Amino acid sequence: MLEITYLNAAKQEQTITFDSYAAFEQSQQSCSINLADHYKVVKLSYNGHDLAYSGNYGDIFFYLLKQDLGQFE
Repeated sequence: MLEITYLNAAKQEQTITFDSYAAFEQSQQSCSINLADHYKVVKLSYNGHDLAYSGNYGDIFFYLLKQDLGQFE
């Protein structure tokens, strides 16, 4: 499971989860999630492992492309 905690426009923490990396990837390619790319991510975890990501929501897709997520399966 991919879990993303971010700060919304009101600077409140919100969390969105995806059952798998594939579900996240599909949501990005289809633009089905209505989150602003500039929202600051405060926590990113995959299968319970903190990925120590620091950046914006819009950059997560490219960050994850560079990661070896298989080590967390």
